[in-house]
Amino acid sequence: MTYELVITRTQPPCGGKSPVKHEIRSVETSDIIAYVRSSESDMPRDFPLEAVHHSNGTITVEFKSGASEVSYEFTED
Repeated sequence: MTYELVITRTQPPCGGKSPVKHEIRSVETSDIIAYVRSSESDMPRDFPLEAVHHSNGTITVEFKSGASEVSYEFTED
């Protein structure tokens, strides 16, 4: 399936930099969890991830990476 993907990384404020970073991608995948794992190269293989399907049609995968909170939001294209 083809999705619009919004990746949001939120980290503690530091040195006047924005604590939130957004990245938008168009991706094609049949396995959302595998896609997230392949995008996060420093994530341990056994790190638990869960894809949450929302009533508005989006699918989110959220987790903490160090001090950052990361959200992958997939919307069917």
